[in-house]
Amino acid sequence: MSLICIIAGLFLERVLDTLQELRQFHWFEKYSQWMINHMPGLLEQGASSIVILLLPVMIIAAVIQNILADTFFDIFSLIYGFVIFAYCLGPGVLDKEIECFLKARENGDEEMAHKCASAIMGEDAPGSPDQQIADVMQNILYQSNDRFFAVIFWFVVLGPFGALLYRLTSYTSKRSNNKILTAAAIKLKAILAWVPAHLVAIGYALTGNYEGASAGFKGKQKKDELSESNYNTLVSAGLGALQNCTPGEETACIRSTRALVLRTLIVWLALIALLTLMGWIN
Repeated sequence: MSLICIIAGLFLERVLDTLQELRQFHWFEKYSQWMINHMPGLLEQGASSIVILLLPVMIIAAVIQNILADTFFDIFSLIYGFVIFAYCLGPGVLDKEIECFLKARENGDEEMAHKCASAIMGEDAPGSPDQQIADVMQNILYQSNDRFFAVIFWFVVLGPFGALLYRLTSYTSKRSNNKILTAAAIKLKAILAWVPAHLVAIGYALTGNYEGASAGFKGKQKKDELSESNYNTLVSAGLGALQNCTPGEETACIRSTRALVLRTLIVWLALIALLTLMGWIN
């Protein structure tokens, strides 16, 4: 079931532009504000505040998942899993944003290139073309984990419950207006992203320059913050795997980075398919 939902969700995201319009979290923003207003002590809980905030939503998700399991040949469970997985991907379609950036750079459209680079990075991109290229490459390597690899991992491990847990945590870490809640969400997201980040780094090594990725990983900067450590793991391994990418080949470097991510995704899907055939995952 997991493999079917993952392949269908990834395919639908690439071909259906309206999916982005349906992937809205206004309901969660209203729910979060309601919880803050009616639970004054929520923000006094520090790191555990994000757990308290998500608990009611996750209980409902777990109950629905449990009710639908093993009913009517798992058809309803399959539909539920597909809907939740497709909903939790993103934000945006990374491949389309990369293509937008490449076309803008090749056409010399600096304004559009800046806009597409900002979409990839999730923040305002630098104005310098050289720095923009470097930041886009690093963020492709990093954002791929947040946008789909981590979602896939937790979907395989915990089903729709896991995918929703990761996405809501990630969303809160970026969009919450409360500093305490944001800090708590960043910590939880870093914990949830640690295992998939290292698996993706291994994927970069296997599908790229292994020696370069290994050297990059071993030589990465040590960071106390887990979220920064995850970033360095993905970027150092990814850039090491792209060792043949030299300065001056801007669009070629971006295309190589995108290809590396795609190859890693194919390896993940092949592994999930193998584990499914062996009966280790559903």
